[in-house]
Amino acid sequence: MSSPGEVRFRLVHLTDTHIMVGGKWRPRSADFEFDTEASLRQVVATVRMLDPPPAFAVLGGDLASPDLLPRDRPPTAEEWEPSYRRLAEILGELPCPIHFLVGNHDHRVAFNRVLRRDAPAADAPHYYAFDHEGYRFVALDSQETGQAGGFVDPAQLAWLERDLARHRERPTILFVHHHPWPLGLRWIDTMRIRNGDALMTMLQGHAQVRWVVCGHVHLDQVIEGGRLTMLTTPSTCLQMSKVSQAGKALPGPPAFRVIDVAGDALSTRVLHLRDDGSGEL
Repeated sequence: MSSPGEVRFRLVHLTDTHIMVGGKWRPRSADFEFDTEASLRQVVATVRMLDPPPAFAVLGGDLASPDLLPRDRPPTAEEWEPSYRRLAEILGELPCPIHFLVGNHDHRVAFNRVLRRDAPAADAPHYYAFDHEGYRFVALDSQETGQAGGFVDPAQLAWLERDLARHRERPTILFVHHHPWPLGLRWIDTMRIRNGDALMTMLQGHAQVRWVVCGHVHLDQVIEGGRLTMLTTPSTCLQMSKVSQAGKALPGPPAFRVIDVAGDALSTRVLHLRDDGSGEL
């Protein structure tokens, strides 16, 4: 294992891709259509230009969303699958391995069929941990079926407590789709992790946990509490207003987060894409 002073790597957090085969997204709170597939292709092209390249990518949930297209009934798992296959095709251009999370707009059965074929059950939740260069990375599953908000169930919290206790010596970054702490925006804070305070209290008891990185909110924000820093990452497609308490959709720009690790130091920035698809540095 490398010593802390020798560790140096980069990862990227892409979230809320909302791929939907068969149409474009027309948000209820706006008068425009958005091509989520085209925007993700622009983001992937930008990730390919990063120097140095990322060691891996974390896809933060709300991966495929055919449920957002006009229809008279919810799509079936079979109708969800083409969007996950399209997502996999686009992400195949990334220069690194991929770790997936699920969000409230995902369909667990279709996700497992297409992107997680080793799932222990058709509708199995997706939470796990992995190591890279002496760091620990934890991915939680905050989907609560049928709800826009999130929940981390007791079995998962117990697993998390055990995992953190076993790896106290490893600096840890945790990823989850929904935000556990409120952002101060009424429209989205009704849809955070409803037991988020319990989750964050648990994490405060483990000094190795550095950051909690979330998606879901389609905007970037930093919140600090005690030793913990919570980061939210904008979407690879449309964004949400930071000033409207009612929730207002904006036509981009697509964005993603870069995280750089250098020994014990962590740094991060959000790259917003210009119209030509390049990263705004």
